[in-house]
Amino acid sequence: MSHQAVAMTPPIKIFLADANFLFIEGLSVMLSTIADFELAGMTRNASETLHQVQQVQNDIILVDANFFFQGHCTFGQHLREVHRGKILVLHDAISVSCLKKITSLADGFLSKTASRHQLCDSILAVVEGRFIKQIKGSLFASLNSTFQQELVSRYELTPREVEVIRLIALEFLSVEIAQKLCVSEHTVDTYRKNITKKLNVRNVAGIVNFAHRWQLV
Repeated sequence: MSHQAVAMTPPIKIFLADANFLFIEGLSVMLSTIADFELAGMTRNASETLHQVQQVQNDIILVDANFFFQGHCTFGQHLREVHRGKILVLHDAISVSCLKKITSLADGFLSKTASRHQLCDSILAVVEGRFIKQIKGSLFASLNSTFQQELVSRYELTPREVEVIRLIALEFLSVEIAQKLCVSEHTVDTYRKNITKKLNVRNVAGIVNFAHRWQLV
């Protein structure tokens, strides 16, 4: 009785690059439990990543979005030059406008709050060249929604407080905000106090800076 050899698909070799030790360690442990994936290497800073990624054969690098905006912001160009595999950018609370700046440097984007299932799907999609098609369309709208959700979660803001922050940044007075929201001026003042405390800022300028940093206006 003859036995026909079965061709085995080689595992996808993954390189990890992230500054957060606990995150990258946890990610490496999770990936090691998935048969289709193989951990090729790990680094924790931009310069080490550019050096190591040339020495280690891999199919895809999962890299911290913050690496692209450190120093003189040349990391992305250099990574494209020295890395032959795909690039999946992992982001947390970074603005959508920043991510758009590196669209041409990445093959895909994924939030660090994504599930195990979403991570696996994204890795496969990027390796197969399918993910980049989504970037030009609805992906950034989705990222923007996720970005706002992370904002609300991190600072424990209510939807109404976010709206008040927007209006303050747009230079509306308390009496005008009260009229727009159909509440009393006293209620708006309460919102201001709560917002100041939650954001840990001292004055209106701090609130305005926060609004611009998180692209609320």
